[in-house]
Order: sequence, then structure tokens, then C-alpha cells
Amino acid sequence: YYYKSLETLAGDQVRTIPIYDTLLAHKDEYLYFKTDHHWTALGAYYAYTDWAAVKGVTPHSLDQFEKKEFPGFLGSYYSTLQSEELRSHPDTVEAYVPMGVNTMQFTQTDGQTLNWNIINDVSNYQAGVKYSCFVAGDNPYSIIENPAITDGSSCVVVKESFANAFIPFLVDHYETIHIIDYRYYQGSVTDFVRENQVQDVFFLNSLDAIGDVDMMNRMASILPEGE
Repeated sequence: YYYKSLETLAGDQVRTIPIYDTLLAHKDEYLYFKTDHHWTALGAYYAYTDWAAVKGVTPHSLDQFEKKEFPGFLGSYYSTLQSEELRSHPDTVEAYVPMGVNTMQFTQTDGQTLNWNIINDVSNYQAGVKYSCFVAGDNPYSIIENPAITDGSSCVVVKESFANAFIPFLVDHYETIHIIDYRYYQGSVTDFVRENQVQDVFFLNSLDAIGDVDMMNRMASILPEGE
């Protein structure tokens, strides 16, 4: 994972955020689901604290957030293996509601724009899709505007689904958060940053992103060479 701070778009200030040691120090906690390949909100939270140290801001403590729990989650490992052992030990999706705002807007692949909750109630969703409680799941483009912050701060998160549990922790640090899922987005992130005068750009992905040529090519397609 890494975070890029842009004085200008042509700047090359790239700050890496090494989270391995932090996660290792908490390895006995519920950092990753048992039935799914994603990390939990707790795992994402520890990465958020490392980001805050690099950014130079004070991270919020977990007890400052309203906590939601959605039991009965059977994720990607279960859907692939159909293991009775996994089915009998479902996960609980824990989520932390941002303090400033819990509303967002997202645009689907068909171009339809919908209003949604950053942390959505998925209590009645099917067992396999409860991870979608975070930022409406995976869509080409989403935007979060926090009325509690009026300093003009903004960021773009270029991501796949691993970022979904992380983004809610950013909400109380930016006036505007743009979310671009490079697997579905059509256009240039470089142009987007210029046009919207975005200060910070995140690339937040799992290791799958660097182990899949198609995914890397897709990411490269929205970051034009020489830009």
C-alpha cells in the first residue's frame, strides 16, 4: 500500500506506508476473515493508524466510532470451497461509522448514480455479500463529501475491494474523497486529479494486484504513460 502526496501533479513525492510489522504485532487479533480473503475493519484500522503517522495527523480511536456488527458472513473462501467446516464457523463483519457523515454517492457501470450509506445496514443481505456494507461495494466511481470539514482537502483512492474497509476511516480527515475502482473506471486518473485539484492520491490494493498481469494492465490504462 502506498500514499502519494501531490504538490503538483508532476511531483514525485511518494510515501510508502509499511504496515507489515504493525499487522504482525496484532496477529492474534481478528485482522482477517476466516471464510473470506479480505481483511476486517480492525485490520484496516491498524493500516489507517500507520497512514496517519505518515500523513502527520492524529488517528481517531475505535471507541470514537459507532460500531456495527453483521454476523453470518460466508465469504470468498467458502463460496469456492463450499466447506462444511467454514459454513459452521461464519464470520462477523464489524464496521465503524464515520463521525462527520455516513452518506455517499456512487456511479454504477451502467452510468446510474445512487445515494447510499458509507456503512450500510446489511443485516438482511445474503451471507456471501455482507462485506458490501463498506462504501457500497465496488463501483467505477464514488464520492464522499463531509460537511464537517470545510478546508478544501480532498483525495482520490485508486483501489479494488481491499480498500473498502479502509476508506471509512479516511472520511473524517477530508472534505471530499473520490473513489476510483480501476477495474471498472473509464478515463484518466491523471486528468481527474488535475481537473478536481486533488491533493492526495492513494493506491490501496491487495497483493492480488501485483500478481495478476491483467489487473496491472488495467491499472496502467487509467494512468497514461508519461503523465
